[in-house]
Amino acid sequence: MKTATAGAGLTSIAGCLGGGSGGSGSVTLGAMNILSGFASLYGEEAERGYDLAVEEINNNGGIDGNDVEVIVRDTEADSGTATQQMTSLIEEDGVDGLMGLDSSGVAQNIAPQIKQSQMPLMITHAATPYVTSPEGESEDSVGNDYVFRCSNTVAHDMYGAAQVASELDATDWATIGPDYAFGYDTWAYFQAFAEGMGVDANFTTEQYPPLATSDYSPYISSILDAEPDAVITPLWGSDLTTFLGQAEDSGWFDQIDHTLFSVGMGTDLPSDGSPLPEGEWASTRYDPFVPDTEENNTFLETYMEEYDTLPTYNAEGAYRAVYLYKKAIEEGGSTNAGDLVDQFSGMQHTGPVGEYEFTETNQASVASIWGEVTYSDEYESNVLEPVERYEAAPADVRGALEGSDLPPGL
Repeated sequence: MKTATAGAGLTSIAGCLGGGSGGSGSVTLGAMNILSGFASLYGEEAERGYDLAVEEINNNGGIDGNDVEVIVRDTEADSGTATQQMTSLIEEDGVDGLMGLDSSGVAQNIAPQIKQSQMPLMITHAATPYVTSPEGESEDSVGNDYVFRCSNTVAHDMYGAAQVASELDATDWATIGPDYAFGYDTWAYFQAFAEGMGVDANFTTEQYPPLATSDYSPYISSILDAEPDAVITPLWGSDLTTFLGQAEDSGWFDQIDHTLFSVGMGTDLPSDGSPLPEGEWASTRYDPFVPDTEENNTFLETYMEEYDTLPTYNAEGAYRAVYLYKKAIEEGGSTNAGDLVDQFSGMQHTGPVGEYEFTETNQASVASIWGEVTYSDEYESNVLEPVERYEAAPADVRGALEGSDLPPGL
């Protein structure tokens, strides 16, 4: 059951068995995602994940016998708005815990406020390594005891990207990415991993168009003029879709041998939305078909029945976050913030994405997933085949970054 409150940027997801809004006899969680603008699809898919988890949990006894409710607020991809929503969720709605966040810049700005509020936050999407890099590790590190992440970091994604690059016949590399932390971090970590892992690579031009750019032609021209063998791009949301159409028209895929899309499988990119070109490589933080486990297969089947589309990584991460709170509350016997933090610390968990645990920096030890893009007529969506899962063990990631000034964030 979903109800939206107009003008408030709020959606309340409650189970069929009832449940309150922060009252007794219920567990109330607050979620902060992008629900409007260029990346609204990410928030919409996160809502699907929250909704599915809530329905399953409440139809099977709830959390320690109590219904769970998720209140979703729109961050508008803006740090100021996210801060307002966080404050409202804590002070007005009395939530027991927070989750979500899509933008790396927003996550990095809000993490210190999470510490000040002493409210646990489970990040489900935003990928900056600096939010799980302990304060003091680097100038921009803002990791603290209250911030956790169940999804990949840029370090995970670029660890896998460097391994893909090592197998490609490409030496000169360029990038085009969004003009904020996520774009810069992606390029910096890709270079650091390539150098640390001995990849034969030269790094040429870099282009950073603003979010919600409508005309990519000057950025595309700059890349093509540099004549790189390959490009890695972390463009995402509708920005990626817009770029894809214009890149195709420019002859990009005829002139550049390889394009790696580090957030390419973040949404399902249906046939009417400039799907990714077949044969290119793309990353995802969850693949609907890997691992081939009962838990993942059940999630895939249930999600398809409910929404008639493949689950994306943002849906899976949101779904899993609710179950992480369920496990923490039931095993700790409390919704007290300190008890939840204690339970999340070092927690081992199994979800559709597979088995993982939280490291000492509160980062989930999930795999880096890359694959070759193909189009599935059955699912009317891009899919990856074959899929490569690179186990980004903390020691291996730290070793590959040794000599750089970049924190591993795990």
